[in-house]
Amino acid sequence: MPASLIASQSVNVSVRLSIPEPVRSTVARVVRVRSCPACCETQCPDPAECLHFLTTHPWDDCDSCTGNGWVGAGSHGLYCVDCGGSGLMEYTAASLGTEDISDRAKHRHAAHIERLTVKVSDAVAVAA
Repeated sequence: MPASLIASQSVNVSVRLSIPEPVRSTVARVVRVRSCPACCETQCPDPAECLHFLTTHPWDDCDSCTGNGWVGAGSHGLYCVDCGGSGLMEYTAASLGTEDISDRAKHRHAAHIERLTVKVSDAVAVAA
């Protein structure tokens, strides 16, 4: 049948589209340097404040990474999200006695204190 003989008809069609909810993507923050346990930054903005905080509060192994600082299996990133790779977490004096702190945590804690002490003394020497 020729196209000119076909009557044009207007048809209203109602189509219900199912549009999925927006896809949420996970953004992983990958840090290549272990962070300070006090401020959780890779470069302490105020080393003196971090040093004070580290010396006045009890610190022990991070519960999430058991003190090694590495991210768990199946997670994104390189270092533990909770401790920033430092392997240390702050505890309250009531929940943790000094005899409960592991030797490994004591060594890591001492290393952070030593690093910050050098930064603070360098800053004082420059200011003087």
